[in-house]
Order: sequence, then structure tokens, then C-alpha cells
Amino acid sequence: MVNNQRIKRIGTLDRRVIELLGLSMAEGLPILIGDQNIAHMKKAHPEDYAQYGHKIEEILSSPTYVAKHPRKSSIEYVKVYEVENDYVLVAVWASGRGVLFARTLFVMSNKKIKKYFSKNAFKRY
Repeated sequence: MVNNQRIKRIGTLDRRVIELLGLSMAEGLPILIGDQNIAHMKKAHPEDYAQYGHKIEEILSSPTYVAKHPRKSSIEYVKVYEVENDYVLVAVWASGRGVLFARTLFVMSNKKIKKYFSKNAFKRY
């Protein structure tokens, strides 16, 4: 617990993501989620969180694609759920101390998906 906040390890930064995105981070860094992160996800995208929030660990461990946000430098894990044809994005950010936190989850819009493909931003995991 930090500041009365529960924090849980939900994933690990692996070598494949580091290589695909050209990251200068250490392999094996834990990816964490805290109560504040969950509250943010529920507030920002309540329907998406209700449908996919329980799948965050699955998305981080076996994404379909990974990407790096061009301006915010977050690591984006994207899992395609074929039945719904949803591209579900979980963004992971490094804190000022270099600790990785899952910060947001949402279903990508078709416009955003096309933009990522047109810019070759998606890297097949």
C-alpha cells in the first residue's frame, strides 16, 4: 500500500516489447496498477472498463500489437477481440521514478485504428 492505495502487479515489461519499440528500459520491470488508476479508467471510459477491465492482465501478457504514443511516450498494448472486432488499448506510463503503471483502458475508435495503421505505429506482437 502506498498513500492508503492498494497497488498490484499485473504484468512485466518483456524483451519483445522493448525490442519492437526500441525502448531503453530494463526487461522484467513490473507493470503495476493502483486504486487511482482503476478509478481513472472507470471514470474516463466506464463502458469499456466494465467490458474489458477484468482482461487487463491478459492484454498486457498477450497483446496483438504494441505501439508507442508519439507525444506522451506511453507504451500501448492493444488486444484485438475478434468477436466484437474491438481493439482494446491499455496504456502503460512510467512515473517520475521510472515505475510502470497501467493508466488507461479504452476501445479504440475506427478512426484511431486507421491512423495507427497508416502511420505504421502498430508493431505485431
